[in-house]
Amino acid sequence: MWVVTAWALGVALLAAAGLFWPAGPVDHVVARSWALAADDLPADPAAEQPMGEVLSAGYGHETVWVRLRVDPGLTRDRAGEALLLRIRPGYLDDIVVFDPLAGGAPIGPVGDRHPLAAQARPSTVFNLALAPGEQPREIRVRLRSQSTRLAHFEVLREHDLWRADAHSTVWGALYLAALTTLLVWGGAQLLVRRDALAVSFIALQAASLAYGACSLGFLHLFVAPGADVLWIDRLTSVMAITATGAGFAFNALLLREMQMPRWGRWLALGGLLLFPGLLVLQAVGHTVPALRLNMLLVLLGPVVFLLMALASPLGIAGQPVGDAPAARRLGLAYFWLSLLLTVVAALPGLGLVGGGRSSLYIIMLHGVVSGLLMLAMLTYRVYGLLQQRELLAAEAGYNRREVVREKAFRQDREKLLAMLAHELKTPLATVRMLLGTLGLAPQALRSAQAAVADMSGVIERCLQVGQLDDGALRVASQPCDLAELATRVVQAHPAHARMALAVPAAAPVCSDPQLLETVLRNLVDNAAKYSPPDSAVRLDLQAPSGGGVELTVRNTVGPAGRPDPDRVFTKYYRHAQARRWTGSGLGLYLVNGLVQTLGGRLRYVDEGPGVAFALWLPLAADRETVCG
Repeated sequence: MWVVTAWALGVALLAAAGLFWPAGPVDHVVARSWALAADDLPADPAAEQPMGEVLSAGYGHETVWVRLRVDPGLTRDRAGEALLLRIRPGYLDDIVVFDPLAGGAPIGPVGDRHPLAAQARPSTVFNLALAPGEQPREIRVRLRSQSTRLAHFEVLREHDLWRADAHSTVWGALYLAALTTLLVWGGAQLLVRRDALAVSFIALQAASLAYGACSLGFLHLFVAPGADVLWIDRLTSVMAITATGAGFAFNALLLREMQMPRWGRWLALGGLLLFPGLLVLQAVGHTVPALRLNMLLVLLGPVVFLLMALASPLGIAGQPVGDAPAARRLGLAYFWLSLLLTVVAALPGLGLVGGGRSSLYIIMLHGVVSGLLMLAMLTYRVYGLLQQRELLAAEAGYNRREVVREKAFRQDREKLLAMLAHELKTPLATVRMLLGTLGLAPQALRSAQAAVADMSGVIERCLQVGQLDDGALRVASQPCDLAELATRVVQAHPAHARMALAVPAAAPVCSDPQLLETVLRNLVDNAAKYSPPDSAVRLDLQAPSGGGVELTVRNTVGPAGRPDPDRVFTKYYRHAQARRWTGSGLGLYLVNGLVQTLGGRLRYVDEGPGVAFALWLPLAADRETVCG
């Protein structure tokens, strides 16, 4: 991975060095000036302003007139060799040259809107042969272009022109190779992790590659001299806007992973929605405002993205800043460098500052350097995500082991409880029989019998819970009367004197009478045990309606307090204040499980001064297939 990245970086740096480093040929232009004019007439010399090495006139519809002072005497030893005007970049629209030695006839036109036949020789840039003559003179260049008015003019001998063209072609090809490498490497990243960010990176590199091929003039080499090349001009403008939009999309998706603030999401969405509008504007012929707005977005976008990154709480791999400071630093470094490169690239293009030859290709450098930064971030991001995946896998393995260990522990505990329950049932039965032969006082006898009953109840619940958890509980459903079962349970309870029962004449249900009686007994025991001794326990059985019947057991809240509604049916749950009473925390868990097994529902209801448990069961007529 790092070998490919280093190769791409090396190719990109070589391409940049080749594009920016002087090619060696002697430029015969000794002075430059320029001015804007509203028509095809030459500009007033008084309105001209000195020009640096590169024309930087921004975007507009006006005609640009450039005056070049040419001195062929700089290469007197090569007198007689043809002089040619070389113009870059290769996506200017319309260029015409006026040489005083040409007898007033214009030379040209050349440009993206004209066939290539006027070119002195095939090239990725524009070149025009000047009139023969070795005396110093001034030539005028008329430039009209909607795509850009950032241009470089140089006058070279024919052999030097060949060398310069070969030089820029080779290094331009290396630049495109670097972009192709980034594109292929982005595809490899997509194979590692398929997500929107990797897809947007590939789209950005593909758009940058297409824009680079157009702007560097490589498409000219594959067009016949007399063919229409207007489509190259339009394609260049379209790809410039598309590449900017793809860059916006990549940055927006990256910031989404960093959890950019809400205002940032709205700004990013608004910015992305502008680009389809720019393409429509360009398609209907308003190329200049579309490209001007595109360049303004190129300039302002990184500022907004940097502010979003500073306000985002996570790093580039979606990691908290405190956990991954390197991810935070890498993300901020990317946005800072992107801002710096963009400002350097956009200001000359907008005509806000002048520039040297490097300003012609700084946008290319921006594309490849930002691509390398993006690739570095994607690589780091994939590394971070793989680390997170490994950590999650380790945690999952640990959790699985814990689940197995907990299951084994629970099974051992259930087996122990079952064994103790079976072993204690016989001794308890013996104790119950012997209590009547000891001659105890009536009150002591009742207390002893209640204690033995409580112990028997705990043992019975342990056995039933074990059967319920193991799925070994067998249900023998049959028609039965819930009102009759409730009356029998209340009458058999030791505290039946303080119980109030309100039931209809009959409440037929389809259920297992033994299990249903266990449910009712546990609910009544629970209400009597945890309510004040002098309070009433109410059982209200509604008349059958709506396909079922509901029995509600109500009691006043006693010293044990109210149960936690979220845990009341949890296994082994007991309120802290209820621990003074005998119990195992299995009663309501068992009751809820039995009710579900019987096809019913059990609800806990907080009624202010009291609590209630509402039991709903289906009518016998609704379960004929079972009770048949």
